[in-house]
Amino acid sequence: MRSRIDEKMWASADNVIWQRFIMNKILAVALFLALTISSRGAAFPAGAELKKLTDESLLSFNAAVQKSDFTDFYKSTAELWQKQTTPDKLKEIFQGFIDRKFDMEGVIKKRVPTFEPAPAMDSDGFMVVNGSYNAEGDSIVFKLSYNNEGGAWKLAGINVNFKIAPKKPEEAPSGAELKQLTDKTLLSFNSAVQSQDFAGFHKSIAKVWQEQTTPAQLKAVFKSFVDQKFDIASVVKSVKPTFEPAPAIDSDGLLVVEGSYPIKPDRLKFTLKYLNEDGAWKLAAINVKANKASNENQDDEKEKSDDDDD
Repeated sequence: MRSRIDEKMWASADNVIWQRFIMNKILAVALFLALTISSRGAAFPAGAELKKLTDESLLSFNAAVQKSDFTDFYKSTAELWQKQTTPDKLKEIFQGFIDRKFDMEGVIKKRVPTFEPAPAMDSDGFMVVNGSYNAEGDSIVFKLSYNNEGGAWKLAGINVNFKIAPKKPEEAPSGAELKQLTDKTLLSFNSAVQSQDFAGFHKSIAKVWQEQTTPAQLKAVFKSFVDQKFDIASVVKSVKPTFEPAPAIDSDGLLVVEGSYPIKPDRLKFTLKYLNEDGAWKLAAINVKANKASNENQDDEKEKSDDDDD
């Protein structure tokens, strides 16, 4: 049994603990209210200031995506958000942007965002900024949340939806442009064969093909051309090629150019495939062969010559 003194001591101790609990609650509520009042009391940025704040947040985010490193972006965010996440967690959340190689810098720097609805304080004391950038079909729709820390608005949440306008179907070149493209490709290939050095030819092809092969491997693939001293320069420079079927874009987005140089007695045939890189057609595959004209064609040619003599 507790003595009256013991009971008084326990009662006193319980009272002290309870009072401390109440005081801690009061301090916590007071701190929350202070933070909320601080944010609510801060003036909302507007005009150029709001645009600058938005641009900086999204460009910082975009830089993190391009580098696949969210360390600097993490450092620029609000302290309360930093306590809830890490650079690695942010990278994991936005891995989809990294995988798709989304780059919003061009749109952000060239366009003025539209803010709708107007920035407002939400029930948690954060300033919420909704808006979008629109440029030639591409659009960035964003929702940014900010907390005021020491008089500065710090990013506390971000939601970005980047929509890229579908690209217009590529059109196959024609006429003089097509001949120039074909001649340039075949002359570059011929130069590599003559010099037995495919380094220059390798530099001219599409990046995707460059990543799959080397100059030495190309030389090995076309060894028979090198050994036979295959030289088509005079043909390419002096004879107009025939394209059949007409050049077209295949299901993989490659420009397929098939044709031949109608020379006698041989026929130089080629199949070239190109990939459009930054607006320029780059070689992605090549097949060249010289076929002897058929006996039938030679006979036809002979008969025509005899008729002319008559």
